[in-house]
Amino acid sequence: MDAAIILAGGQSRRSGRQHKACRRLPGDGRSWIDRQVDILRQAGFAPVYLVTGYRPRRVLACLHRRAMKRHNFRARRGPFSTLQVGLHHRSGPALVVPVDTILPPAPWLRRLRRIAHARHIAAVSPIDRWGGGGHPLMVSPCWLPLLCAVPVDAADARLDRQLDYLSAAEHIRLPWNHFLRYPRLNTRREWCSARHKLRSIL
Repeated sequence: MDAAIILAGGQSRRSGRQHKACRRLPGDGRSWIDRQVDILRQAGFAPVYLVTGYRPRRVLACLHRRAMKRHNFRARRGPFSTLQVGLHHRSGPALVVPVDTILPPAPWLRRLRRIAHARHIAAVSPIDRWGGGGHPLMVSPCWLPLLCAVPVDAADARLDRQLDYLSAAEHIRLPWNHFLRYPRLNTRREWCSARHKLRSIL
């Protein structure tokens, strides 16, 4: 089975006093992290890993689903170190999901998996019509060792920089406009905007 890795190693400073993993959208009684785990399991990802860093108890207090837990003791060295902890000892494809990522529906995630398995590529990710996006990111087994070998203090120890090294044939980018509802969920203002949009739908 393909694993999913939720990266929750940051300080969540832009989200306010409440960690973004603990926030709830109206009409959904689940915490944000529980919602992510549910969608990933519906899409067939197993196991689901949760990688923590700064103040892990804040995140774990909001998790009410079964997930494998890993902790990044080097969180101060940056988000790339959290990624490497999540990918460590992985031998198969893995879906990388930053904790604030808005996940597409399970059928779309299953499509992402099929493409990653059907082609000899390094990564598959969504992209919107403005060229943004990039998460969630499906990482193939052939690219995993290269990511884990990057020194964490190197200038290019960033996932976006590593993706830039891949050719168009190695990194497949899929259009994702049909499920893009909220562009970002970082700041308190962005969460309030998301709530208003959802209220108008319900």
